[in-house]
Amino acid sequence: MNIATTLCQKPDCLVAQNGHCSLGMDPVEQCPNYAQAATQAETNVEPAPPSESTRVQPIEICSGDVMNIEELAIFSRRHRVRTVSLIGEHKAGKTTLIAAVYAKFCKGPVAGLQFAGSRTLVGFAKRHHLALVDSKRDEPTTPRTSRSEPAAFFHLAVRAEARGRPVHLIISDRSGEAYAAARTDTSLIEDLGELQFAERAVFILDGAKLSCRGQRAAYGRQFKQMIHAFHDNGALANARAIEILATKTDVTLSRPDTDDQTKYLDDYEQRLIAEFHSSGIKVGFHRICALPKSKLSVGYLGLDDVIERWAHPEQSLDVSQKAIPDAARQIDRLMTRW
Repeated sequence: MNIATTLCQKPDCLVAQNGHCSLGMDPVEQCPNYAQAATQAETNVEPAPPSESTRVQPIEICSGDVMNIEELAIFSRRHRVRTVSLIGEHKAGKTTLIAAVYAKFCKGPVAGLQFAGSRTLVGFAKRHHLALVDSKRDEPTTPRTSRSEPAAFFHLAVRAEARGRPVHLIISDRSGEAYAAARTDTSLIEDLGELQFAERAVFILDGAKLSCRGQRAAYGRQFKQMIHAFHDNGALANARAIEILATKTDVTLSRPDTDDQTKYLDDYEQRLIAEFHSSGIKVGFHRICALPKSKLSVGYLGLDDVIERWAHPEQSLDVSQKAIPDAARQIDRLMTRW
């Protein structure tokens, strides 16, 4: 619309041509009709949409809770990760171990490694809260993982030096009932997607059940059956290392027949390693106590070694050319002098 036709709302006013108000207002800006149409026309104009260069892009804010398998896939494309899958039946101590690893780093460096960040601090804190005095519980514990929940992934970044490259450690946790069901029905193993990511498969051996005379025989067979079932069905094909963690060492050391319990665990360890070695499966066997309750004087055992195995930076390969004594080529003889 032309500005000359909108300076005054009165159609017979010639203020746009001669500058004189038809109502005799001087100055013309005092006239109530002056510039009203122009103002109204301007207010009716819709603003232009923002261009791509000026449009504010949404920012993804991390919740701090555990990651699911899709989020892990995205994260692993951005960072080089080292994955650990904890495998074990109900109440074996998987979630307790995760909470204990987090608690160790809350107090400072562990096994020569410094905390360098975490995408799942809220998830760690939720698992660790019930073991704190602030939880108002009579004894420390950790929340139970429900079978209806999918696999949860915890992220922990650590570094050996203040300015060194961080190691991104991913630890998976799933309900023990899901692993127990997959042990008896191997068709369910393909639903355990976290095992496809696992570079290290960690089977959690419940030390309390193995210390009970009434349960040790049946539980010992079931535990071996689980490892065989997962290995024979290809669930551990991508794992570079397989290890067994015997938990709840404080229970073993708190019984009156401690010597007998320790001897049985030693014998079971030797039989287990020999059996899997004959099947071509190399396993490591370690003992830990992640949350002492039966005998507090035992304290936390084996956690530093666990963290060091899982997250310690790998040694860089020596790619320098080796000197060749009495070499035929002149360039090789020069390398010998250097």
